[in-house]
Amino acid sequence: MASTAKQKGWNILVITSDEHNAKIMGCTNHPIIRTPGLDRLASEGTLFTKAYCAYPICAPTRQSFITGQYPLEHGQLSNSHVFDKRNRTWAHHFKQHGYTTACIGKMHTNHESYEYGYDYRYSTEHIPQEIKTRKALNPPIFDPDDKLIFDSITDIRNGGKQPSRLQGKVVNDESLENDVIMLEEAIQYLKTHRSDKFFLHVSFVQPHWYWNTPEKYYYMYDPEQIDLPETVPGELESNAVVYKMAEKAGWFQNTEKMHRLARARYYGSISWMDSNVNRLLDTLDELGLKENTVVVYFSDHGDMAGEKGLWLKNQMYDSSSRVPLIIRMPGIVPEGEVNDMLINHVDLFPTLAGLAGALEHLPDHLSGADLSDSIVSREDGKEARRAKKFTFSIQGLKSVDSVPQQVMARSENWKLIQYTNEEPEYRYVLYDMKNDPDETQNVAYEEHLCSVVQEHLTAIEQFLSGLRKPVYEVKLKEQTGTTLI
Repeated sequence: MASTAKQKGWNILVITSDEHNAKIMGCTNHPIIRTPGLDRLASEGTLFTKAYCAYPICAPTRQSFITGQYPLEHGQLSNSHVFDKRNRTWAHHFKQHGYTTACIGKMHTNHESYEYGYDYRYSTEHIPQEIKTRKALNPPIFDPDDKLIFDSITDIRNGGKQPSRLQGKVVNDESLENDVIMLEEAIQYLKTHRSDKFFLHVSFVQPHWYWNTPEKYYYMYDPEQIDLPETVPGELESNAVVYKMAEKAGWFQNTEKMHRLARARYYGSISWMDSNVNRLLDTLDELGLKENTVVVYFSDHGDMAGEKGLWLKNQMYDSSSRVPLIIRMPGIVPEGEVNDMLINHVDLFPTLAGLAGALEHLPDHLSGADLSDSIVSREDGKEARRAKKFTFSIQGLKSVDSVPQQVMARSENWKLIQYTNEEPEYRYVLYDMKNDPDETQNVAYEEHLCSVVQEHLTAIEQFLSGLRKPVYEVKLKEQTGTTLI
């Protein structure tokens, strides 16, 4: 497989979104959402149903997929920390293999204009002032009826009342929005480098709140007709830690009307992002690049999107920690297939290297694994695809010497969450993902499942003890004088 890849000289196009719930795509049989671009990509490639982020918050997990390391290793522990400029990324690696490399869009390093090994970098800091001025004169506007509903809910964290983050606006001029600016820049890059062997990462911000979208997409879904996840009585109470978090954040204020409106506008944002993905795929077709370009789509993390009455991320529920992942590689990666192997953000760097025949000089300090053989395998039976027994996600880091406040160990049929700082009776949550995929019942304290809990706790202990310390000093943004992006 690797020799075939080398002979063909594959380009690599990585497309990422922000806060996209993996359940909300047409190719996952969602009953309402319209995602023709992602559906097209899945029909021509493989959809992964057990892909997880390294950390369900933007900045830490974004640096995990470009380094193949967990946040405790690469050093960006939170959105308020900075990613050291000396860190080695996949851009450095693929450049060694003759690629011209570029990242267009959000990295969330808090050194946003820095290249981090890319030959070309374009971010919001590179947008001309003339465009910023035009946008300031013609900004997105609230729908008055929507605003009444959005404003009825407040964010009550930190003892105060702030406007809810569940908001959206109607965009007047699509060309002035960051995602479209990044899209046009990416299209131009593809046209300019069509004859080169390229590694291009295009990073969209949608469907991250706020959901500022063009009118066509903003009103695409009727809140009255939107689907609402079924709530199971007592499901949050069985996870006491999340219940306290939800209470503190004020999510219990949300009415059904608010959930419907927010979910409808979130869907519109997903469909708009999807249309931008589709334009990138069209560009590959138009330039004759489809057959020799690996295309990978994934998100940094999900969004609870009203499930269990919760919104945003930070949780280990699948809607927050699982990510959409689709890989297309014509003639190599199976077409129209659904793959349920465990895979993590940290695995994407080495796996792309494996798919592209670029494993030579791969750094030896990666926590991720090359899973390319399991992806391209066409053997019958799931055993051929079970390359990993566990994958992990962490959340809540104070320092490089701290134990994460949340640690998730996901196996084929089970998910164990350890809440490190809680009392023993609340510390563990175990979900039977085969029989309870909606994660409604905590069975961690069922006597007959003690061995399952212990197996996952042992895996967590081994995982944490195997993580390396960051090479460079970990710093908060205020210690470096950078501006938080």
